[in-house]
Amino acid sequence: MSTLPPTPLKLWLACAAVAVLAACGDDLTDDTPATDAPTDNADASFDATATDADVPQDVAADVVADAAPKPCSADKVASCDDGLACTTDSCVLGTCEWVLKPGFAFINGTCHTSGAKDPDNTCAVAVPDIDPYHWTPLVDGSPCDDGSACTISDVCKAHQCLGEPVTCDDGLPCTADACLPETGCGYVALPGQPTCDDEDACSQGDHCIAGDCIGQPVTCDDANPCTNDTCNPGQGCVVTASTVECSDGNACTTGDVCAKGACVAGEPTSCDDGNTCSIDVCEPLLGCYHLATQNPCCVGQVSICDDGDSCTSDLCDPASGGCNYSFNTAVCSDGNACTQGDTCAEGACKGKAASCSDANPCTTDACDPSKGCVHSAVAGGPCDDGSPCTQDDACVAGVCKGKGQCSCTPSFSKEATKLWSVLIGNGGKPGEGLDLDNNTATCAPANNCSGGIDNALGALAGVANPQLDTAVAAGSLMLVLEYKDFKQGPIQVALYQAELSPDNASCDHQKQTCAYLVSSSLLDPVTCAPVVSLPGNLAGNSLKAGGPGTNFPFSLPIQGGVNLDITIYGARLQGTVTLTGGKVAAVDAILAGAVPKQDLLTAIDALPEEGLPLPKDSLKGLLDLLVVNDVDSNGDGTKDAASIALKLKGIPAVLAGTKP
Repeated sequence: MSTLPPTPLKLWLACAAVAVLAACGDDLTDDTPATDAPTDNADASFDATATDADVPQDVAADVVADAAPKPCSADKVASCDDGLACTTDSCVLGTCEWVLKPGFAFINGTCHTSGAKDPDNTCAVAVPDIDPYHWTPLVDGSPCDDGSACTISDVCKAHQCLGEPVTCDDGLPCTADACLPETGCGYVALPGQPTCDDEDACSQGDHCIAGDCIGQPVTCDDANPCTNDTCNPGQGCVVTASTVECSDGNACTTGDVCAKGACVAGEPTSCDDGNTCSIDVCEPLLGCYHLATQNPCCVGQVSICDDGDSCTSDLCDPASGGCNYSFNTAVCSDGNACTQGDTCAEGACKGKAASCSDANPCTTDACDPSKGCVHSAVAGGPCDDGSPCTQDDACVAGVCKGKGQCSCTPSFSKEATKLWSVLIGNGGKPGEGLDLDNNTATCAPANNCSGGIDNALGALAGVANPQLDTAVAAGSLMLVLEYKDFKQGPIQVALYQAELSPDNASCDHQKQTCAYLVSSSLLDPVTCAPVVSLPGNLAGNSLKAGGPGTNFPFSLPIQGGVNLDITIYGARLQGTVTLTGGKVAAVDAILAGAVPKQDLLTAIDALPEEGLPLPKDSLKGLLDLLVVNDVDSNGDGTKDAASIALKLKGIPAVLAGTKP
């Protein structure tokens, strides 16, 4: 019999059971019966009371031998590879062993490097030195990321990542504000046109339009020429006294000025006509008039010594009725419109020949003694438009035009206004025009003017304004003002004819802020600078720009869709702008200048016969009857043009590009 190992019976039984179940090695048992197996004659029982002495020694030896580890086979070594990068895999005497590498953690069946974050909770990380098999919580206050774009300043609190909610209010009353965890804040324009408040006291009737709160400008005009009527976005209408020239309504005073909001009378008007045979009287409502005097030298208001020659001084002796004549050097008129600066010399009225050259190769220049300078358009003749980017230059309707253009790209300001109202001023009174000749003693038209306001073509307002109003409302006449280098102080104002951009063809150009394309004909083809550019100044809400040398081509609508193409010379812009947040929200101004009457007559001749309200000759006759030249447009001392004033009102606009 074999000697039993010095182990307790229960341990032997356990090892025997393990060996039988192959838990101590796959190949530790076989099917061969043990030669030393106990027999029925054995005196030992396998019960809890058995002792070592009761077990045959040969049986125990066989069990121990069969249970001993055997060397690892190649297949066994391969089967020990667990496929994990964070473990060192081995097989020792038939048993697989796996050891975690330094600096790694094995959590929830996955390898993690030191410092790796819990994918389900960024407030827990892998710390192998503390616990290689579980996530280690971060201390409170540690930065983290909760994965939501709707929170900021995320930190760990009680092992959870928590952040402060994002405020998505854009401050605009016309947008719906929301936050999505994936993308963050989003803003959507409110549908329809609900009412809103743009917090600007200078606008009214505010409505949401495409996400913006837009209102119509408040009219602050109190019809008092002696006040400056402006609008402050925080206060509304602000009225302050001015010190400009005015008219007190009394024809017997001149040089009236505003003081403390009222028009104060100036010096008495001199009615002296230089005629010793008249009594000079001034009546406040009539302008001056003259009465006959009782004088032996006079017959009525005519001196008996008047020889009818303005170049002689005619004197009469009241006692004897005798006459005395002498030459003078008074200003006179020789009756010839082709001379200028007429003065008396040696009893004769003489003047210097007037220059009628307009420096335009596309017009013929002549002088009619009864009318003055006459310029007729040349059609089709060769010319030079001065641009190196055009070719085949030719005269078209008195203008030199070439084919082609330069490839410059215009750059537009973000500040612009579209004119939703363009009307000829009704007469020559304050608010309807400007004092173009800086002379408060003259105004036009003579039967409807005061305060030195010049607007001779205001006589046509009743006929032309309905057509203008229709054209602007329909969009066939679109004018846009651009404010270059917009700021307080010196500023440039450009004036364009434009049309709606196709990108917003359905935009309401009379009420909404729309995008426009400006006519490329009003941009220099070489530099892309605006052709009509008015140098000026912005002081608070007051805008003044333009003057001599600034000319503006303008199409005046005539009945039947026919346009009268004219040029306004010496264009001057004056008015107020409404500023909201430093941007132009509205403009209310007057654009004034002069149009030579001969140009008007020539423009009428160029009109087609069809669609005219009257025959051309009748139109020219009416124009000649109603309008007089009241402005010297070229500085030669002769009034050769008729003043015109356009009343303008505008809303914000966007300049998006050009059109041919």
